[in-house]
Amino acid sequence: MENKCDSVTRDEDVVSPLLQQTLSSWRFLLFFILAPLMWVVFIGEAGIVRAVIALLCGLAGFGCWRVWLDAQYLAVINQENNEQAGVALFFIWRRERLQRLTLSERRQGALKQFRKALGLIALLWAVWLIALLFY
Repeated sequence: MENKCDSVTRDEDVVSPLLQQTLSSWRFLLFFILAPLMWVVFIGEAGIVRAVIALLCGLAGFGCWRVWLDAQYLAVINQENNEQAGVALFFIWRRERLQRLTLSERRQGALKQFRKALGLIALLWAVWLIALLFY
């Protein structure tokens, strides 16, 4: 007996908009970089802690850019044009693997990138808050 939820999670009409909304939260993630970045620029004393926080801000910003890029790509890519999109992405990025990915693998990769960006921001805040306590 099939669970009713299984058919919903496999439905293309539901998965794509939900994923798009999830990836659109990159703006919210980017907002969380601002406070530590302002601390680095205006308040933090020169030293290793400031450098680490600046590096984490840069990595988290890069992660947000990647999530934004994946959101833009997945807004255009669907099951019908996935193979053609793979060829185009290979042309742009010169990574052989991009030609062979299924739409499901592309979505999983975007979510993995989202989780990495979220983890980097959590690490950034942990390091920044510890720095504030001992500053």
